[in-house]
Amino acid sequence: MLHQSVVADTREATGVSRRFILRAGLTGFCACFFPWPAAAAAKATGAAAAAPVGFYIENKAKFLADFKGVCAGADKWLAARVSGPVAKATSDDALRRFEILLPGLPDLGGKANRNQPFVTMAGWLTAIYQAMREKGLAAKDAGRLLYDLYAADWAAIPPQKAQAMGAALFSPASQAALKAWAETSQKRLLPGDWVGRFVPGDGKSFDLGYDYTECGAVKYFKSQGAAEVAPYFCLNDFLASRAQGTGLSRQHTIAQGDALCDFRYKQGRAVTQDWNTETPRFEGKKPA
Repeated sequence: MLHQSVVADTREATGVSRRFILRAGLTGFCACFFPWPAAAAAKATGAAAAAPVGFYIENKAKFLADFKGVCAGADKWLAARVSGPVAKATSDDALRRFEILLPGLPDLGGKANRNQPFVTMAGWLTAIYQAMREKGLAAKDAGRLLYDLYAADWAAIPPQKAQAMGAALFSPASQAALKAWAETSQKRLLPGDWVGRFVPGDGKSFDLGYDYTECGAVKYFKSQGAAEVAPYFCLNDFLASRAQGTGLSRQHTIAQGDALCDFRYKQGRAVTQDWNTETPRFEGKKPA
């Protein structure tokens, strides 16, 4: 059993190549970016879209294929830090655990909900963390593993494409959709979902904002006895914002035990928060 942390210094090579995180259709963690168009339709009807019967089971092959790509990256990341057999055993165990967790992921209404990929990714990190914990590795190690894989994904996206994705966040249509989603979320139609409120830009310090008062990922981590990994999950938002030029600043997260997550974006602003600036704040702080 390994009882020491194996988190690498940021100057070290990650030991990973681009995996399946962005190819699985994800553009940011913690549901931070574009509200799904279906949110407006749900608002109009006043009801949440019903998930297809057995949504996770019906789409099991795709879910597992996506996560196998992540596990391949995890194997390579771990092999640079622990023995090859331990790395392989851990990544194989993560895949086994995710297959078990998959049917029990929260019902968010299937593909109609823009948050569906993010709760799925919470399932990924839960499986990875549980497998690593069995080998004596810490929540910080599991968080850094996913952070490095996500960074490798963004590094492989052409900058112009990433910047175009970010610019779309500030369009009137996107902001209207975000506002509609936030209003619908207040109805709390799906217990496992996020709940938020739209915050108009002030024209000076930020162009667009929103607060989460409930986080679907944190709810899921807590239900699986993995609340300690939640703060690391949220750090990936800064990677996405830096790549997309959306200038995210955030001072509070539910994952760190705060009452809300305060996302504030300013187009073109440098993103100064990252793993190194944020993880010292986690020390000695009880997670959500």
